[in-house]
Amino acid sequence: MATALPNCLAPSDEAPERHSALVMHNVSIRGRRTSIRLEPQLWNTLAEICRREFCTPHDVCSYAAEHRPPHGSLASSLRVFILGYFHTSSTEDGHRTAGHGQGMFIFQQQERREIRARKADALDRKAPDGLTRSPQHARSGPPR
Repeated sequence: MATALPNCLAPSDEAPERHSALVMHNVSIRGRRTSIRLEPQLWNTLAEICRREFCTPHDVCSYAAEHRPPHGSLASSLRVFILGYFHTSSTEDGHRTAGHGQGMFIFQQQERREIRARKADALDRKAPDGLTRSPQHARSGPPR
């Protein structure tokens, strides 16, 4: 999906000791130069939007700046724009092709259930009253 970054979005050479998850780029907003820090994935996504819309990152950033809330940041407005762009263009066919809706998070859900069960069992074994509780009572609280 993402294509190579246009020259104006190429990652800057940062000193290794100043490594950050965010990457800063200079853009022009309505002819005025400013810098924005975004995650590398968002810069790649912005490049994809520019490819699809035959525009420059400056055009997209200017659009996001014009539509941001009065006290909102440009980076936040750009993130919201990118999310909205792909959200409105998504279709059920696109989701099926991408594999969405086919249980892509089931493994994580099962893992969380197992962790909760292990914690419940550990708490059950360390009952403060010294009594051993059955699994039926462990989930519903102390015996009454």
